[in-house]
Amino acid sequence: EKITYRNITSLEESMKIVDQDVLKQAVDCICKAESVLLFGLGASLLVAQDAYLKFIRIDKPCYCCEDIHSQYVIAKNAKSTDVAIIISYSGRTEEILRCAEYLKAQGTPIIAITRFNPSPIFQFANCCLNVVASEELYRSGAMSSRISQLNMIDILYTACVNRNINENTRTFAHNRISKDESADQLD
Repeated sequence: EKITYRNITSLEESMKIVDQDVLKQAVDCICKAESVLLFGLGASLLVAQDAYLKFIRIDKPCYCCEDIHSQYVIAKNAKSTDVAIIISYSGRTEEILRCAEYLKAQGTPIIAITRFNPSPIFQFANCCLNVVASEELYRSGAMSSRISQLNMIDILYTACVNRNINENTRTFAHNRISKDESADQLD
């Protein structure tokens, strides 16, 4: 009950601090970008992977790697026509800040999904989408912060889908893999 209450509270508090103009700017960046580059470590990487799975469903080119060295290479190869989504609750993870430095040097717009309090990631981000968690910054495991980050990804994704709903509906139909097709693959 306590965990559920904390997760719900984090979602509600996060929605109270969403700046609608910044959210719209972030959606604009994603929709016009050639590629979405996703960055995160630990539980934030899980959120990045969730974003990857969502955006490829609408045929948006995405990159998401588990290995931080691969994330460095992606950041160094980024273009100003891409958009980076950096997910870091603390906004202080050294490796993620290095990715942000590389991205900034390439002129790549950066959307940061991070906690409300100012952190080093703020200096790199074009758009900061803040989330609230009912857990300590140094915690035993990301719970409500992960839920809040996932919710923000869901919001961004849904807004992008709705921007071009007719085309995305056709893409969903094209990408659908029926259970019969999946079973045929096993034979």
